[in-house]
Amino acid sequence: MQINNHHKISPLFLLSIVLLLNSCGTTPPSKFYTLEAMSESETTQTATERQNNLHIGIGPVQFAEYLQRSQIVTRTNDAEVKLAETHRWAEPLHNNFSRILAENLSILLGTDKISLQPSRNWSDIDHQVVVNVWQFDTSKEGEVTLVANWSIRGKGGSELLTMKKSSFSANLENTTSYTDIVRALSKTVEMLSREIAAAIMAEQGH
Repeated sequence: MQINNHHKISPLFLLSIVLLLNSCGTTPPSKFYTLEAMSESETTQTATERQNNLHIGIGPVQFAEYLQRSQIVTRTNDAEVKLAETHRWAEPLHNNFSRILAENLSILLGTDKISLQPSRNWSDIDHQVVVNVWQFDTSKEGEVTLVANWSIRGKGGSELLTMKKSSFSANLENTTSYTDIVRALSKTVEMLSREIAAAIMAEQGH
């Protein structure tokens, strides 16, 4: 009996199909990032200026809807944003932002009495810091931007003492490095922290 070899499949053809299927099913592993707190060496505050007895409450800290996601957001133009599917925040951004703001204020004000909302000791706080973040991203031109509306309330969070809208930016040398992007975003959080700390110290001086 004769066997028809006209329809035999080449081993090379089979190998190419396998490689093609493997390449289609492979995605780069995700990388995860967190914001960085400022260094204590970056403050020029003297010991007499440190507000050691202050109890600061942080929160609520809220973000614009487009930022409430795990992917890092970059802006391609004023009306369009891009989500980095393989470059993500290691924790919910509002939690990370709140924690870094608390760490920065602890350094700048010289107090360990920092409470994040919700807290059982909320009635004991001297100042409550409320932040609404409207923009926290990077542009294709290589500039990261933080735009936030923030306020400071007095004892127990009752009286409104200060309310302000602030905008901060930092330039990027490498627009393709997400590590550099996150570090630059961290720098804008430091700028905001310094402004809030200055406002709290001004209230203490009244």
